[in-house]
Amino acid sequence: MANDAEKNPGILLIGAALLVMMGVIGTLVLPYFDEGVTTPTQTAKLRNYPTDSAEARGRHVYIREGCNYCHSQQVRPVRADSKLGPVTLPGDFYYDQPVVTGTIRTGPDLMWVGQRYSADWQHAHLLNPQKIGGDGSIMPKYTYLSKQDRDDLVAYLLSLKPAPQNKD
Repeated sequence: MANDAEKNPGILLIGAALLVMMGVIGTLVLPYFDEGVTTPTQTAKLRNYPTDSAEARGRHVYIREGCNYCHSQQVRPVRADSKLGPVTLPGDFYYDQPVVTGTIRTGPDLMWVGQRYSADWQHAHLLNPQKIGGDGSIMPKYTYLSKQDRDDLVAYLLSLKPAPQNKD
């Protein structure tokens, strides 16, 4: 009997489909029952920008220009990221649509860049990344952006910092 089941393609297909469905449910559905994913952090609340704010417009420029293709916005719990700032939590992205965590780091991580550099540095870096970031930088010059777009992008970058911690 068991031997017949192994040779029956219908039973094998049903078994494979059930395994795939279990994987889909485990990957896509179960995280929504995790409070860490479904509850915004203090950082997320600070970064819930009004739609007409400079930060929201700057985020739009960030996405439009493809900055997330080279820069991530996620500090991982590994030694290499230990100097970047606090480890990123799922709730940090609660209000982000779309989430722009990035998939690869060709350039540095930008999750907490707002606490590392000033507005003047950010503007200079956008205009000439090779001069500011080093000769090896492959980041393009953003001289073609309007002053408004650059100002908005810098406002967004400066907003990328962790929420102040409560001193209890």
